[in-house]
Amino acid sequence: MFSNRKIETLSRAASAAAGVIPRGKAPNNHRSAATSHSGFWVTILLLLWCSVATARPYTPDSDDVVLARLPALSETLASPAPAVDPAEVLALARSQIDYASRAEDPRFLGYAQATLTPLIQNASSPAAELLMARIEQHRHQFARARHRLNQLLERFPNQGQAWLMLANIERVQGRLDAARQACRESAVTLPPTTVLLCQASVQAITNQRDKAYVTLQALAEGPAAPQGGSARWLATLLTEIALQQGDTDAAMSHLQDALQQAPQDPYLRYLQSDLWLTRNQSRSVIDDLSGWQDRDGALLRLAIAGQRLDHPRAEIWREQYRARMAADQDTGRERHLREHARFLLEVEDDPGGALALARENWRQQRELADLRILNASARATDDQDTRELIRDFINQHQVVDSQIPDAAKGADE
Repeated sequence: MFSNRKIETLSRAASAAAGVIPRGKAPNNHRSAATSHSGFWVTILLLLWCSVATARPYTPDSDDVVLARLPALSETLASPAPAVDPAEVLALARSQIDYASRAEDPRFLGYAQATLTPLIQNASSPAAELLMARIEQHRHQFARARHRLNQLLERFPNQGQAWLMLANIERVQGRLDAARQACRESAVTLPPTTVLLCQASVQAITNQRDKAYVTLQALAEGPAAPQGGSARWLATLLTEIALQQGDTDAAMSHLQDALQQAPQDPYLRYLQSDLWLTRNQSRSVIDDLSGWQDRDGALLRLAIAGQRLDHPRAEIWREQYRARMAADQDTGRERHLREHARFLLEVEDDPGGALALARENWRQQRELADLRILNASARATDDQDTRELIRDFINQHQVVDSQIPDAAKGADE
């Protein structure tokens, strides 16, 4: 992902490298400070030597060509030595996973995995197993995460958080009956509000959507309204259901409630941009995400908004996202198939390519967003086999969504 991009400034790169130098031994799978620091300057010197030796240094066509990015890392997430106390190990791993999610930096998932390895090898910590399953879920390794959680629940059936995570995995993969059952099992140890939110997240996909919305609104406005992360989850669910209902005004109102609690949450920011795109407010997307161009999700939405507005930077965003797609394929990095399919359909005008990626994505993920891009690609290519597949899924689960109102007709059209 980071190859073939410009080092924005040498001083910023040096600061980024220096900012993560720990004192002493680095944790598992971390390079030592000396190696990281010296490696950086050795790389720079080698590049300079090659330029002198060949007398033909590479010159970008413009200042907008990015060859490499060296983002600053959080020093607080680099332990000066491998943690020994299990509580410290869990706290560090949890912080690394949270940072990976917040900053969309998958490197920290690898750091967290290394941090947890001693506890996992000893098979002595249910909490470590939960965190490892969370890493696998982040990486879309759903089968592996499901297996880990099921094994954990065989030994500790009252692990409510494990049931909750399992319910989410089953829902993401379209196994809605299994998701409902996992929500019910979580009621043994989790608060009633959490169980209600779990159940509503499954109901929202089906013909119980409107019932779920009324229940969630009553919860949000009642005296027992949840706080913290549960409140954000509640507001996000209300946003998504309102969007399914086609009420973008209500969806935006609920989304603002969620953003007040987590203004830098990537999922919420991208959901906001998608709402703006639905409402033909592409300028708002550019204003909001122009500072996040190093993130794939933001760059996709900038490319879409830029093309719609014929923005001066539209072609730059388009080329940069193309490079991200190519890097994902060349390096074997986890591919954002749903996002890539959307780029091919909405920016590249390549419905055939979009359909191929959307079908590949559908084998792993079956949320509404996955169904929408699959349906849009199938309609654009008039692929009757895919439309029949969509119709079967919708009929099986009684899916109701304003963005795919005619999908159930499928191949019958």
